[in-house]
Amino acid sequence: MEADLRIHGIRLITTNVVLVLGFLCRVYAPTPRNQNQVIHNVSLNLHKPNYGRHLQQSTGETSDKEALLRFKAQITGDPRGVLSTWKEGSDEDPCSWYGVTCASSLRRVVDIKLQNADLEGDVVLNSLLDGLDKLELLDLSGNQLHFPNLSVGESCASLQTLILAGNRIHAAEIPPDLFLTCRTLEVVNLAHTNLTSSLPSTLFTGCGSLQLLDLSYNNLKGNLPYGISQCSSLEELRLSSNLFSGQLPLDIITDCVQVEDGICNGPHASRTNLQLLDLSLNRLLGPIVGTIFSQCQSLVSIDLSSNAFTGAIPVSLEGCSELQYLNLSNNKLGNSIPASLGNLNSIKTLDLSNNTFTGAIPEELAYACPTLIKLDLSVNNVTGSLPSSFSSCKSLQHLNLASNNLSGPFPTDVIVSLESLQNLILTFNGFTGRIPSDICSGSPPLKKLMLPNNGFTGQIPTSLFNCSELNLLDLTFNHLKGEIPPEIGRLSNLESLSMWYNQFTGEIPKEIGMLSKLRVLILNNNLLSGSLPDELANCTQLQWLMLSNNQLNGSIPASFGTLQKLTMLEMGNNSMSGPIPPEIANASSFLWVDLNSNFLSGNIPSGIGRHSNGPVDRLHGQVFTFIRNYLGTGCRGSGTLLEFAGITQEALRPTPLMNSCNSSRVYGWDSLNDDPDLSTIQVLDLSYNRLEGSIPGDMGYLSALVVLSLGNNMLEGTIPATFTHLRTVGILDLSHNKLHGTLSPLANWTFLVEIDVSYNNFSGEIPQTGQLSIAPAAGFQHNPGLCGEPLRSCHMSDFGNGVSEECVRRSSADSVCINNRNRFTVLPWANSIVMGIIIAVALLCMLIVWGVIVRAKKRQKDTDEMLTNLQMASCQRNSSWNLGGEREPLSINVATFERPLRKLTFAQLIEATNGFSQESLVGIGGFGEVYRAELKDGSTVAIKKLLHFSYQGDREFTAEMETLGKIKHRNLVPLVGYCKVGEERLLVYEYMHGGSLDDRLHTDDGTREKLTWELRKQIACGAARGLCFLHHFCRPHIIHRDMKSSNVLLDRSLEARVSDFGMARLISALDTHLSVSTLAGTPGYVPPEYYQSFRCTFKGDIYSFGVILLELLTGKKPTDKEFFEDTNLVGWVRQIVSERRPADCLDPRLQSDPSSQYEMLQYLQIACDCVQDIPSRRPTMLQIVSMLKAVTAS
Repeated sequence: MEADLRIHGIRLITTNVVLVLGFLCRVYAPTPRNQNQVIHNVSLNLHKPNYGRHLQQSTGETSDKEALLRFKAQITGDPRGVLSTWKEGSDEDPCSWYGVTCASSLRRVVDIKLQNADLEGDVVLNSLLDGLDKLELLDLSGNQLHFPNLSVGESCASLQTLILAGNRIHAAEIPPDLFLTCRTLEVVNLAHTNLTSSLPSTLFTGCGSLQLLDLSYNNLKGNLPYGISQCSSLEELRLSSNLFSGQLPLDIITDCVQVEDGICNGPHASRTNLQLLDLSLNRLLGPIVGTIFSQCQSLVSIDLSSNAFTGAIPVSLEGCSELQYLNLSNNKLGNSIPASLGNLNSIKTLDLSNNTFTGAIPEELAYACPTLIKLDLSVNNVTGSLPSSFSSCKSLQHLNLASNNLSGPFPTDVIVSLESLQNLILTFNGFTGRIPSDICSGSPPLKKLMLPNNGFTGQIPTSLFNCSELNLLDLTFNHLKGEIPPEIGRLSNLESLSMWYNQFTGEIPKEIGMLSKLRVLILNNNLLSGSLPDELANCTQLQWLMLSNNQLNGSIPASFGTLQKLTMLEMGNNSMSGPIPPEIANASSFLWVDLNSNFLSGNIPSGIGRHSNGPVDRLHGQVFTFIRNYLGTGCRGSGTLLEFAGITQEALRPTPLMNSCNSSRVYGWDSLNDDPDLSTIQVLDLSYNRLEGSIPGDMGYLSALVVLSLGNNMLEGTIPATFTHLRTVGILDLSHNKLHGTLSPLANWTFLVEIDVSYNNFSGEIPQTGQLSIAPAAGFQHNPGLCGEPLRSCHMSDFGNGVSEECVRRSSADSVCINNRNRFTVLPWANSIVMGIIIAVALLCMLIVWGVIVRAKKRQKDTDEMLTNLQMASCQRNSSWNLGGEREPLSINVATFERPLRKLTFAQLIEATNGFSQESLVGIGGFGEVYRAELKDGSTVAIKKLLHFSYQGDREFTAEMETLGKIKHRNLVPLVGYCKVGEERLLVYEYMHGGSLDDRLHTDDGTREKLTWELRKQIACGAARGLCFLHHFCRPHIIHRDMKSSNVLLDRSLEARVSDFGMARLISALDTHLSVSTLAGTPGYVPPEYYQSFRCTFKGDIYSFGVILLELLTGKKPTDKEFFEDTNLVGWVRQIVSERRPADCLDPRLQSDPSSQYEMLQYLQIACDCVQDIPSRRPTMLQIVSMLKAVTAS
């Protein structure tokens, strides 16, 4: 007992000592942090943690808790409740809170990790750091926080890691003193934070501790500042996906001590830490200076892809002995591939694709084979073949040599030696001969074999099917023939088989049904015959089945209805017969069904294309590319589906599909709507068959239908009333059937662009709502009972009745007056004279009034006749007029611009064009008809009558007109006026007497001046100046979107004038139909990237201008099926140039001037630059104008 009291007394004394010491520490101690530690240790030794913790909270721990609670107060959203443990209260220990880590000895917060917690709020970084003076790591990445700035104040003395990636920083710039203030920072990750400024020139001052800097995926711009060499500990520099421009700073890898004007004037400091450099997806340009890589011994990864670097690859790269990853793709690097790259004895991935390298693949490159896993040299101008030295690449898994000028036979010996090869891509080259029989003799692990667009001949060797791991086989666009071997069934892992555009014969082997993983089967445009094997239904994963343009016969297997994932079914232009099996309606994933031009009979199955259970494993995130066949050319079917799955963008390069039929428009729309109610078929083409019966009523519930083509069948009955539910249809063809009734179910179709119901027995008035009344009249012809706009009126007025009644009324009144006059008595002679004068004056007045009335009535009669003739004439050609009920349309004035014509009215335009007669029609363009108008003052103008679209009112039209009317340049066709009458929009231009370049170049009537080389140069330079003005000097900048030779007009002196600029912009502003708003230009001039993104760009105009240059040089049209066969003008020129015969491209009509040949070849080089497949490699219009001037000057 006495001992216990003694111990208790000692504890009380000790406690008092602790309290006194704590008080003295707070009042007198100059270094409170150390004395708090002493007190903390004493309290622990005396087993009094409560007293010690309370003392600590009064200083450092309390400030930590307050700072954390200040941060929590700024959080407005915490859906996962991660901050629920952060509570106020004296007993709360912040070291136990979620995401918080304390140092065990200090009990101070050192780490905060709240990544991917979905936190929301506006956070002031300075407020958070204030008080957390021991904080070493702050990770708030992957949230939805907003930081007004990156100011850290003076509270980051211990901060080593700052990770804010995936949030939003609204600061104008990164603080220039960030590393000077926070000298201990080792890791800074600000990726995906919406930074938009340039980097301060002093940013890297004090960055000696920095090991990792990640600013990728922002919008940072400007030049990269010098001074990175001050970050002597830097190991990873990630700046990809920004807008940085200019040249690489010399000290980005090399520690140049003195840099003046971009030149290293001082010694190089020792630096061996940098391991990763990622500057991809920026706008950096210029040559890569060789000295940059003079100290790259520690570099493991270099990514400079997707910039604009030029020149050669520096030889100094061979000194990067540890380099494993080198990506220089998507630049403008050229010359030959340096053999010194073979000295990279650690390299695993070498990607030089999408550049302009020439010459042969160096044999020395194979020295890197012991470690090389991936080699990509695609999209260059490499020649020759694959050197035999590459047989030593035993580790190579991926080899891509696509889109080069490689030639010769298949490099069998090399390929067979590549024991680890998984992906072999030789697309778009000039390999010839047979596919070797021993390509898979050793059963290598080949998974992807792509040999399309070469010159392979002969049959498919059966040994090819020894590649049991193969999941993709593409032999498209070759000259292969014979039957498809039944051994193809051995490829049990095959997912995609594309062999279209060859000369395969025989039947489709039933063994294909053994390919249980097959998703894509494309055998279009061959000579296949026979019936479809029922075994195809065993391919339960099948999504694409494309068999069109063959000689297939027999019936469609009913078992196709079991293919629940089948999305695309194309079997048009065959000889299929029999009924469409009703079971086909059980397939629940159809987006596209094309069975046109067969001999199918019977009724259309009910329920086809309607998905009862919603989409099943369909193709997501893709875009349909639909080329509409030009009506009236004899080409059957509504149009052609180009790529979005199995057909690659590169396959569009020769564009044979575009040449198969003349085409008018290009449409694009999303392949799958998010709304499950819109998950139905989108394209259904059953045209040119022998189908009969009525149109199924449930077809009206295909709520996502965009194209419906049932023309040229024997369908009867009426249009189902359920068609009122179809609100997304853009193209409808019911022509050449036996349908009757009214068109009222189509009354509210607001998205309709093209309609053809001709050659039926429809009757009644064409609905005046929706789009029908403003559609071309040709789409309604040969329906005897049909009337209303755009055909004849259903209630034609008798323009004579009103006149005759008025005349009768006035004649009666005059006779009454005469009768009354007879009652006057004879007056004296003086009065008689006065009376005679009065009567004479009265008669004269009456004659004048009568003359005015007669003239007014004659004018009204002429007006009525003029409008009637205008409407009647429109019924006889592919045109229509909708004056929208205007009471006095002929008196409407034409609005004019800076150089106004004399006052014009709509009546004068009708008179000047002879009622917009066929004789005045000078052309039909992509946006409407163009008429020549001879005004009474002797001047001539061109009047463009715009196509009808779903206009949204006058405001957008007027705004666009006022913008376009102010654009003036000597190489642009000026818009001098516009007029709106009812639903009609008329644009008035200066008339170009020289016609269009297309007409002058490709139509020689023998009466016009020939286009010599001097004239063609003049036209090329003029068109370039006009387009350059639109791109660079016009406000706003304008993308033409439909640049073609028919839009290059010539004045009297044959000076080029660009026309139709702003038309696509105007239609986009007025039209709300998705398909029209994605109009992407004229086939033959459309750049390949438009078929993927449908995003019009300035670089797209450059491609189109390059095609025009090729027209001028070759004298050939961009698409000519008879001449180019399976390619187009661009592909033909590329082929000739690749064979080193560029002079053979030139127009024979220019051969009379051989002295100009060198100049023509320089123009040819410029044209080839413009039509590069990669948009970033095309020059700008400013550069093109400069290059053309340089050629002329030289």
